[in-house]
Amino acid sequence: MKDTNTNTGSNHNMIAAGAKIVGTVETETDLRIDGELEGEIISKSKVIIGTTGLIKGKINCESATIMGTINGTVVASNIVSLAQSAKFTGDIETNVIAIEPDAYFSGTCKMPKKDLAAKPPLKEAVK
Repeated sequence: MKDTNTNTGSNHNMIAAGAKIVGTVETETDLRIDGELEGEIISKSKVIIGTTGLIKGKINCESATIMGTINGTVVASNIVSLAQSAKFTGDIETNVIAIEPDAYFSGTCKMPKKDLAAKPPLKEAVK
């Protein structure tokens, strides 16, 4: 019998509540953190910080959904979303930010200018 391993595209990593990591975590797939991490996260995909998640350090990813606590920096090439339960102190650099009511954010947000030349010209209004 031949062993087969089929990738369904649903692979992700998780740091469970109660776990604590000090150092750097690198991943190419989604990462969910419900525990604690002091250091750096480098992801080519989505990073989710659950309501019990605590990050002290830097996150570099495609997109981030924050429901827990971050003291540090998030750089996301796509979007950063702060949920109602989020407590964020630090700096964000992203193209799009979404902040739900009652989310806590203290820091700066830098949004790079998008290349206007890449957008099609606006059509003139019909008179």
